[in-house]
Amino acid sequence: MWIIQITALTISIALHGLAQSPNHNDKCREGSCYPASGDLLIGRAHRLTASSTCGLDGPETFCIDEKNYFECDSRETYNEFTSPNSHTIENVVTTFAPNRLKTWWQSENGVENVTIQLDLEAEFHFTHLIMTFKTFRPAAMLIEHSADYGRSWQVYRYYAFNCTESYPHVPQGPIRKVYDVICDSRYSGIQPSTGGEVIFRALDPALKIPDPYSPHIQNLLKITNLRIRMEKLHTLDDDLFDERDEVKEKYYYALYDMVVRGNCFCYGHASKCAPVGDEAGVEGMVHSHCMCNHHTTGLNCEECEDFYQDLPWRPAVGREKNACKRCECNHHSHSCHFDMAAYLSSGNRSGGVCDDCQHNTEGQWCENCKPFYYKHPGRDIRDPRICEPCDCDPRGSLNGGLCDSATHVLRDMIAGQCRCKANVEGQRCDYCKKGHYGLSDDPLGCQPCSCNPLGTFPKGSPCNIQTGSCYCKRLVTGRNCDLCLPQHWGLSNDMDGCRPCDCDVGGALNNNCSRETGQCACKKHMFGRRCDQVHSGYYIPALDHYIYEAEDALFGPEVKVVQRTLPLDRKPTWTGNGFVNIPEGETLRFNIYNLPRSMEYNLMIRYEPLPDEWEKVVVQRERPRDTYPSAHCTSTYSDEQTISLHPGSRYVVLPGPVCLEKGQNYTVKINFRQYSSYSYHTSPHTLVDSMVLLPEVQDLDLFSGGAQQWENWEMFQKYRCMERSQGVIKIPLTNICKDFIFSVSALLHNGALECKCDPQGSLSTVCDNIGGQCRCRPNVLGRNCDTCAPDTYLFGPSGCRPCDCNPLGSQNPFCHPTTGQCLCVPGAFGRQCGNCKPNHWDFPQCQPCFCNGNSEQCHTVTGECLNCRGHTTGHNCERCESGYHRNTLLGSSEPCRPCMCPNGPGSGMEFAESCYQNPSSLQMVCVCNSGYKGPKCEECASGYYGDPQVPGGRCHPCQCNGNINMQDPGSCDARTGACLKCLFHTDGNACQYCSHGYYGDAHTQNCRKCMCHLVGSSRQSCADGLCECDRVSGQCPCLPGVVGQQCDRCAPNTWNINSGKGCLPCQCNPEHSYTASCDRLTGECSCKPGFGGTICEECRELFWGNPEVQCHACDCDPRGIATQQCDKMTGECVCVEGVAGRSCDSCGRGYVGTFPDCGPCHHCFSEWDVNVGELTNRTQRLVDTVEDMKETGVATPYKDIISSLDDETRQLRQILEDDKVQQMLTHMQRMLQQANETASVLRMSIDRSEKDLENVSADNQHALESLKNLTEEAQNLQEISSDKQQQILNIKHSDPRGAADSIREYNKESGEAEFRVNKAVSDPKSTVKESAQIRKAAETKLESKEEEFNRTHQLHLQRLDKIGSEMDSTDLSQLSHRLCGGASGLDGCGNCGGLGCVSEDGMSQCGGEGCETIVTQIQETLNKVKNQDALHAIGEIGKLSKMVSDARGHADKSKLNAQDVLVRANQSKARVEQANEELRDLIQQIRDFLTNETEPKRIEEVADEVMKLSLPVSVPGALKNVTTEIREHVARLTQVDDILAQTAENAHTAERILQEAQAADERATALKQATDEVKETLEDTERAQTAASEKLKEVEKGINQTKHQIADVQSKTEATEFKLSSSTVTLLDIEREVNELQQKTLETYSSENQTQKQTDNINAEIKHTEREFDSLMQHEYKLASGVIDQKGAAVFNAHQKAEQLRQEAKDLLKDATKKLQRLSELEKSFVAYQRILVEKAQEMDGLESEARDVLQDLSQKITIYSTCA
Repeated sequence: MWIIQITALTISIALHGLAQSPNHNDKCREGSCYPASGDLLIGRAHRLTASSTCGLDGPETFCIDEKNYFECDSRETYNEFTSPNSHTIENVVTTFAPNRLKTWWQSENGVENVTIQLDLEAEFHFTHLIMTFKTFRPAAMLIEHSADYGRSWQVYRYYAFNCTESYPHVPQGPIRKVYDVICDSRYSGIQPSTGGEVIFRALDPALKIPDPYSPHIQNLLKITNLRIRMEKLHTLDDDLFDERDEVKEKYYYALYDMVVRGNCFCYGHASKCAPVGDEAGVEGMVHSHCMCNHHTTGLNCEECEDFYQDLPWRPAVGREKNACKRCECNHHSHSCHFDMAAYLSSGNRSGGVCDDCQHNTEGQWCENCKPFYYKHPGRDIRDPRICEPCDCDPRGSLNGGLCDSATHVLRDMIAGQCRCKANVEGQRCDYCKKGHYGLSDDPLGCQPCSCNPLGTFPKGSPCNIQTGSCYCKRLVTGRNCDLCLPQHWGLSNDMDGCRPCDCDVGGALNNNCSRETGQCACKKHMFGRRCDQVHSGYYIPALDHYIYEAEDALFGPEVKVVQRTLPLDRKPTWTGNGFVNIPEGETLRFNIYNLPRSMEYNLMIRYEPLPDEWEKVVVQRERPRDTYPSAHCTSTYSDEQTISLHPGSRYVVLPGPVCLEKGQNYTVKINFRQYSSYSYHTSPHTLVDSMVLLPEVQDLDLFSGGAQQWENWEMFQKYRCMERSQGVIKIPLTNICKDFIFSVSALLHNGALECKCDPQGSLSTVCDNIGGQCRCRPNVLGRNCDTCAPDTYLFGPSGCRPCDCNPLGSQNPFCHPTTGQCLCVPGAFGRQCGNCKPNHWDFPQCQPCFCNGNSEQCHTVTGECLNCRGHTTGHNCERCESGYHRNTLLGSSEPCRPCMCPNGPGSGMEFAESCYQNPSSLQMVCVCNSGYKGPKCEECASGYYGDPQVPGGRCHPCQCNGNINMQDPGSCDARTGACLKCLFHTDGNACQYCSHGYYGDAHTQNCRKCMCHLVGSSRQSCADGLCECDRVSGQCPCLPGVVGQQCDRCAPNTWNINSGKGCLPCQCNPEHSYTASCDRLTGECSCKPGFGGTICEECRELFWGNPEVQCHACDCDPRGIATQQCDKMTGECVCVEGVAGRSCDSCGRGYVGTFPDCGPCHHCFSEWDVNVGELTNRTQRLVDTVEDMKETGVATPYKDIISSLDDETRQLRQILEDDKVQQMLTHMQRMLQQANETASVLRMSIDRSEKDLENVSADNQHALESLKNLTEEAQNLQEISSDKQQQILNIKHSDPRGAADSIREYNKESGEAEFRVNKAVSDPKSTVKESAQIRKAAETKLESKEEEFNRTHQLHLQRLDKIGSEMDSTDLSQLSHRLCGGASGLDGCGNCGGLGCVSEDGMSQCGGEGCETIVTQIQETLNKVKNQDALHAIGEIGKLSKMVSDARGHADKSKLNAQDVLVRANQSKARVEQANEELRDLIQQIRDFLTNETEPKRIEEVADEVMKLSLPVSVPGALKNVTTEIREHVARLTQVDDILAQTAENAHTAERILQEAQAADERATALKQATDEVKETLEDTERAQTAASEKLKEVEKGINQTKHQIADVQSKTEATEFKLSSSTVTLLDIEREVNELQQKTLETYSSENQTQKQTDNINAEIKHTEREFDSLMQHEYKLASGVIDQKGAAVFNAHQKAEQLRQEAKDLLKDATKKLQRLSELEKSFVAYQRILVEKAQEMDGLESEARDVLQDLSQKITIYSTCA
């Protein structure tokens, strides 16, 4: 039957398709299609209405003018014969009849508001409207349309004679958009008076429409109604309010015809339309019923056909048909409807919903089965038997037997599968689950077993499947297995179900506990589930809690208490304050009164170990009187026991217990009866600490009464819990012992005891819960913190204070417990016995102070006097303080007087450090401060300024930036300090600038001469060949294009500095040259291939042409050219005379012969050639003129002028004839007005833009802040992300699969690291190999340097010995001053330099401008000898004699100083040797460190540490500094006593010099020769120093070549030794030169005569020298000594640093060894983990195989279940 139905349906669909099929020429099959358009009024006259028609109620009269009156009678429709005057609205329909102008529609007279409306029966496309008026066209009218059958209207167009008046709010056009509504004036004029038309097009053809199929355009064209509203008549200045008929009869609307063009509106789905129903068609009528295609239907094809509702209806647009789609109902339905929600949910693919699905199907496409049916997996979806009924037991399945309708793996659905109730299972849900029973209609299907799962076994059924009775675990009871047995608790998943209460025997009242929580019933002050904890403020006593201190017992006078101080580094081995010293035969009596329980106790005695065994000690127990023993002590106990004290122990326990009853007082007597019976000892004694009561715990319930108690006792004995409690220093208890002791103590005391911490001595009221020890304050003892420690006193809230007894002044460390007074030895004083009595010192001997009567007080330790009176000072107030003096010959009895230099202390005018009285002259001598001079220090020294003689006056250093000679009195003004003689090319009031022509830093004496290049410098700053530069930077003023500090080179891309005007730009062609630079001298650019010329704009040499196009080679015959280069532009060759042609390959005009043998023609040729040439040129010009006239005519030369005149005439004529000039002017005015308006609008727009810009700026600022906040949030999110990533990584590692992945990654990384390591070790270019090579090279270098160092060191030692043997009396500083005008040494090097002084450029410095050297003095002397008389020469020579006498006078001092230097040099030598030896050891260790296969990283770290060391000599220049310091030390070290001693020899020296000077007159002529020799010697000295400097530089260069990270320490040591050797070489050279100079000077001075007056001058000079020496040499000596000590300390520090480095190297080696071991362990672990990983991988493979098998099995079962019926 269903086959027949399907066949009928197929035939019906085919027929319908044939009906729907368009004709062969129909456009609908290609896309959208539209019917032909026509006049919509044809056939619809009955649908056209007018609101006013003349003559409807009867005839009316109207007129055209005052003469022609007519009648209107519209009661009947028009008939040419019966009703010719009828003017109804039907007359406007076009009929194309011959009486076209005889019919019209006409409104009533004088009515202005008239409406004509067309009501269509369907939707139509409207294109345009044409109306032909018989009368004037309306003065105002509008056209409206409706697309909803008149419910709403929209205006198409307004028409008015005066739009502004009629429709003031409507724009007047022109129309710009198709949607614009405007007012048009074209069809509202008076002319023409009849036949005027109004034409309206819905789509203006002048407008471009991008998409005519758009919905907006279609809505614009769609109409159901059209309305023309005529609102105003042309009245020709008449007033319609005039009620006269003759006025109104003239004004009315009359319309010949009206055409409404359009077509039926089919939305692009039909090309033809048909009449609606039985409507009779009229020829030319546009029908309204669309003949629909594309499976659409409806009057306008506005909906889809039945069963074509799968897509929403849409109009056809262009090539898109948008046809309706057939619904897919899988042959289970024949109707459907469209659902937009379904369409949207499908992603706009299908919205058809099938109706009335058959064959038990349902769903949008009838694709699902109805409830209680499921889809058969083996049948097609279109099969009528696709849905089968479910086979489920309704009692055990959900929803009354509902099954899965289809198979869906993701939803865990299998077609036909039953969904069982919660307690039911099975394929049909027909039996109960495990743990349930009784299948019924219950909502859960089966009733669950009421068994408690914690009380039943997990495997098997917990209850009977029929009755539900439960099966309980071993320790569980109850019907539902939900109760624990008595004394058990905590029903759980344990094997037995419940756990024993296990209440603590001592802490709990019994062994019963709560079944739910297991909480036992605790005794007081106990808590915890087992009652095994105590409350805060309570404690469980230890087994040795009852201690009775021996010092608290009763004993005789022979027994002494021995206190002990607590040890700081260990725990005390005693309790209490100490021991009692008890001799043989004495007895201790202990009172026992605080027993916790009546029971047996063991007595234990604690004592100090003995050298031998104490043989006999008797212990007696005395019972209380008048008492009887209780039931506990009814047994017989011995009241006396004898024991021995063993030497190897600190305690002993009595062999038998004693029974003691609670509440009774007992006395225990311990008699130390006999020490030894076989040997004799004098006064034997022992130290006893205490007696302890130990309970006999075996009798307690914990250890007696049953098998468990006996087991407890064995455990107690096994772990020796009692023995661990017997000593003072407890052995750590095991947990078992702690539990047993806790229970025992709780049993003894029936719970816990309260803490009794002393409120003053303890930090808290809470004590230790085990033992009861309180937290004591400092120096407080006792369990309750109630006793001071033995060596403390004054128990109080802050603890106890330490006695702090002085060990020298007290008899013992203990003091009075209340006052703290120590027991002092005789002579000691104070609470701590730590001081002497007042006015005594030297504790503990305590001697009286000795202060020469100037003080009574002295230092208690040193005896130095304090508060000396009378301006005295010193250890015993034996000398005057600074600023005072006295006669030392009179002793301390002489009072101290002030030094008047010039005034005394406190005057504000004391400028001397000290003063002294000359023992010879008894005159006071002032030792002036720096900057002062004069007998009373009343003048400023050279280089200082000020007025010290006025109150408040001082001498200040002249502020000349170090650019003056401080020894020159005229270097600066002594009053103002103005700089007068600036040195080093400086200038300014403070010598702060470099002089003109110099530059640099004047503050550092670094002014250098300007070295400006004359050609490149500006002429304005140069004169006489010298130029000025910037005084600071040295920059010379350069010409344009010149750069460089000296203006000596052209700027980049310039050349020709020698032009004298600066450098010129290169101007190289950027495309033809490599760079923009050119040759600095020629300006030639570097051209690319194919280009040449100076600036690369021509072809290259021997080429011609345009380089931008192509360059050609010059084709010149070499026999006829003057140069090889042809013309660059034309390529013509430059020919020699007589040769012509482009290539210079033929003879020229005027020459004859065969090229290249060309000879000149006859001389007459040149004359004729000129004439012929002129005639030829004239003829050619005439020929050209004739040819032009032939082509253009005679008027050609005037053609341009004539054309110009014609154009101007024509333009003028057009201007005169054209009346548009006025229109143009009007238009220009209008445009100007619009421009003004536009400008105003622009101004307003600019104002708005400025405001918008401000807003944008504010928004920008806000955005920046937001961006900043977002950045911070992003950073926070980044951090959070990093944390989350780390957490994810941790989670991954915690998971076995994630950990396996990580292990694989780590395994890969480890393999890569192993590869890199192997490559780094085995590769010839690896770091390890290179390190080995470097190590070998460094060892070789070290060995060579070590040999060189040893040789140099031996040479240095020999030279040092030579210095010690050859050093004689030489004053180098004075000699340096005489030779160079300055002192020797670095600190003394001034502007004039000196011996050993070096300038900034490394050259030796001696003398200079303004320096008084011996050369200048001798030169002056020579000049005076030549120009003056002999007497004046004698005076000059006398001054030189004085200088020599000074030098010889200081000879002895120099000798002593030299010896001192020698001693110090030997000491330095010894220190250097020691440092060298240590450095050799360090070098050897470094060498061993490098040869032991050390890692490169470790070598690099050690090298970095070595490089960080800072030794005293860090730069090569420091060698010279040290040499200079030694030289200064030699020159300035002296003794005041030596200088005083030489004063007595001055007279003899003067006499000797007088004799030597008598021959000076005869030998004056030899002075010049000596001077020359001195000069040569100085030059030799300078050369020697230069050579030494060069040698130092070479040594420095050699040292730097050594590897820095290995040989830095050794190089600096060699530099230190080289410094000493250089100093010795320099000293030897200077010594030799000085000896020569002395010899020559003595020879010169021995020939001079001197007078007695000159002798007096010498004596005065000597005295002045002494004063200067006193003030200068002492300070210099201290300075030199400090420098040497500093250098020695620096060497020592270097040694310490080297030692520290060696230790660090050892530590690094140890660390490296440990890390290697750790690496080996990690490697072993890695191998093990890798093996485990392999095993796990194998297990995972096995699991995967099992999973595949299970999955395959499940698939087979699913297939079986899905196919079973």
